[in-house]
Amino acid sequence: MKNSHVISSSIAVPEAQNRVLHFLPPGAHFLMKRSLLFASILALATNVGATVVTGKVHFITRRGQQPVVNETLVWLDPVGRAPKRPAQTFTMTTRSKTFLPHVVAIPAGSTVNFPNEDPIAHNLFSLTPGNTFDLGLYRKGAGKAHKFETAGVVNVYCNVHPNMSAVVHVMTTPYYGFTDAQGNYSFDVPAGKYRVTAWNEQGGSATQDIEVTGDGKVTGLNLLTIDGRTFRASQHKNKFGQDYREPRDY
Repeated sequence: MKNSHVISSSIAVPEAQNRVLHFLPPGAHFLMKRSLLFASILALATNVGATVVTGKVHFITRRGQQPVVNETLVWLDPVGRAPKRPAQTFTMTTRSKTFLPHVVAIPAGSTVNFPNEDPIAHNLFSLTPGNTFDLGLYRKGAGKAHKFETAGVVNVYCNVHPNMSAVVHVMTTPYYGFTDAQGNYSFDVPAGKYRVTAWNEQGGSATQDIEVTGDGKVTGLNLLTIDGRTFRASQHKNKFGQDYREPRDY
């Protein structure tokens, strides 16, 4: 533990009747885009008897390790049936050989558009089981799209540029959102039992069970700790499962 330290993190909090989670994405340009993730949950979360569940995500890291805290996704899986968010259309842009945003969370059945703003071509793909796709090589413009049907974590890459990567979380629960830059989170949920999960690319996930009673009390810890000390960045394979050749700018 001598070479590790703890980063205290916190997420976003919904407010009043038409509340949304307020978080700080890596660029202000994407604040509205991420806010739209929560638009369809408003009617679900602001019903009579809803309780505000708040908490924090902490990181244990190696010296020099700097996880992007506001790319930490938190979600609540209810025990039993839960309402669903309707499928929507989202955008993940390629710009300067980077995916923007780097991490996005979407309801299952949603479509993600991948416009290309670079003067060079990209070939986006995923080999994640249940969400495998290959958009082929395409140049600057509106780009192409893919519909994500299967829940889970989907890793997206470019077959031309090995340094490009992104993550799409396909969700079945309606209760999810990103933390703020300090790691705080907050949700409005009805009474019931939930499993709370926090995920970050540099550390994996942590879970905690809670119960929300009909009188608004929450039992269970509100602290989730992600231990990222074992995280090591590794080079992924191309869409053929082979090592990348020298990158070319098409």
